[in-house]
Amino acid sequence: MSAVNAEIKKRIETFEAMPALCQFLVEHLNDPTVDLQFLADQLRYDPGMTTNVLKVANSALYGGREPSSSVQSAIARLGMKQLFQMVVAVGISKTLKRRMFGYQLEPEELLVHSVYVAVASEEIAKTLGLHTSEMLFTAGLLHDVGKILLDDYVCKEWATLSARFRTTTAAFDSVEQEVLGICHAEAGAALLKKWKFPEELVVAVRWHHRPAEAGDWMSTANIVHIADILSYSEGIGTGVDGMRYKISRDAISSLGLRPKTIEAVASHSLDKVRELSEILSGAQTAPPPKPPSTARRKDGPYR
Repeated sequence: MSAVNAEIKKRIETFEAMPALCQFLVEHLNDPTVDLQFLADQLRYDPGMTTNVLKVANSALYGGREPSSSVQSAIARLGMKQLFQMVVAVGISKTLKRRMFGYQLEPEELLVHSVYVAVASEEIAKTLGLHTSEMLFTAGLLHDVGKILLDDYVCKEWATLSARFRTTTAAFDSVEQEVLGICHAEAGAALLKKWKFPEELVVAVRWHHRPAEAGDWMSTANIVHIADILSYSEGIGTGVDGMRYKISRDAISSLGLRPKTIEAVASHSLDKVRELSEILSGAQTAPPPKPPSTARRKDGPYR
C-alpha cells in the first residue's frame, strides 16, 4: 500500500460523522416499530434542520396538494425513507458546497451536480415506469461524496495525474486508482459503509462509473450512471474529470433508454434541480442541544 493510499484510508476512518438524526434514521429505516413522534422531537432540537426539511418536503420534488406545516405532518405524509432522503440532503449539503480545487469545481458546483444526478435518477425511473428502490435519490445525491475525501490528494498529486492523462484515454477514476491507489467512487463507498448506510447505496456509489460490476444492485447503479453522464452533458459539475467518462451502452440497453426519453428526463429535471439546489444552498443547521433520553420503555419504543 502506498503512503498516499494509507493516508487516505486513515482519513476515511476519521472523517466527520453524519448528523446524529441521520445516523438514527440509517439504523431504523426498516424498523416498523420506530416512534415517529420521537423523530419529530429530535428534529425540534435543531430548528435549522426542521426549517430546511419542511422546505424540501414542500418543494416541487416532494410536495403534495396540501403543504406540510409541521414536522409530524411531513413525516406522516412522506414516511421514513423519504424523510431519510431529506435529512441526508440537508446534512450533506454543507459539505457538498465546498470548493474542490483538485477537481476544479467552484463553490456549490458539486452540490448542484449531486442534486441533478439525484433528481434525474428518479426521473429516469419514473419516465420508464420502473419500480425502483426508494434509495435511488440518495444514491444519486451521494454518488460523488468520495471527491470530498480525495480533493486534497488530487491537488497534491496533480503533476503525476496530469502527466498520465497525456498518455492515456482512460477514464479519470482509472487514473485516480493508478496514482492514488483508490478512486473517488471507492472512497465514497468506504465512507458510506463506515456510516452504516444500506448496502444498495454503498454498491451504487462504488460502481456508478462501472455499473456492470454492481451485481444485485446493477439497476440502481445503471440509473445513477446515466444520470451522472447526463449531468455532465448538460454542463453541470463537469470540473476536471467529467469529460473523461463515457456512457455505458450496456446500461442504456438494459434500461431500454431512447434519445427522446433522455431529453424528457433532462427537461423535467431542471426546474426541480434549481429549486432544491437553492434550498440546500441556504441550508444551515445549528448544533442541537442535548436531546432527551432515547432509552426504551414499556409503553413505546422510545421515550
